[in-house]
Amino acid sequence: MAAAAYARIASDLRRKITSRDIKPGGHLPSELELRDQYQASRNTVLDAIKMLKDEGLVETRPGQGWFAKIRIVPFVNSIDWEDDTAIAEARARGRVPQAMPPTVNKESAPAGIADRLDVPVGTEMIVRRQEWLLDGLPWKLQVVWCPKIRSDEGAHRLLVAEDISEGVGRYLYSALGLVPAGAKFYFLPRKPSDEEIRFFGFPDESDVPYVIELIRTATVAADSDPRPLYAAVGVYAGDRNRFESSRSAPPSDRPAVTPNGTR
Repeated sequence: MAAAAYARIASDLRRKITSRDIKPGGHLPSELELRDQYQASRNTVLDAIKMLKDEGLVETRPGQGWFAKIRIVPFVNSIDWEDDTAIAEARARGRVPQAMPPTVNKESAPAGIADRLDVPVGTEMIVRRQEWLLDGLPWKLQVVWCPKIRSDEGAHRLLVAEDISEGVGRYLYSALGLVPAGAKFYFLPRKPSDEEIRFFGFPDESDVPYVIELIRTATVAADSDPRPLYAAVGVYAGDRNRFESSRSAPPSDRPAVTPNGTR
């Protein structure tokens, strides 16, 4: 028996949503456009949309129309992860991570980055911009700033527009024979820019989700104090990311207590 007309329409729209032809959060055609496209009556189109709503694939925004619904399972990130660890952790949790090929440019260091890297404003930098996806949804935007002199010293992959799967930090430590000394972190929850709204697929309205900007400045051992090596600026969608950090307890100054209670 042939499927009902509304079921056929729902099936076609379902395929477009699950294949990302209609992006998560994307606008579906209007009722009139669907009626023309499928040569169907108003009731048939509305029945198809109702089926997709019941499945959690479509939502209605009053005065705007129908949208592909984003099914979000927030991901818990550790602020300590290098790129390869984040990818491995996501896969271990049954998620599907993907790092897109970066764009690479040479730019002058703006004041904020120059201050974090302890270099003069205008210092020539290698800037690696990269988009990350998780389960097909935009996960984070990442921009890595590193003084160009590091490439001159032997870290040539910085200038290649390919993913550094082990993470920029591990690559630099290995390529330049450096000893990591730690990192400084700066968090900033804020409203997204227009570019970020487009990338994350946020609804085009005033109450869009916030983003979390995390700036991680890696440092390496030096003769005196640790010196900055690079700064990674990650912008995460606030509705699909969470953060945690684990630290070992500092050693106690108190004498150890033996099983019988003596010190």
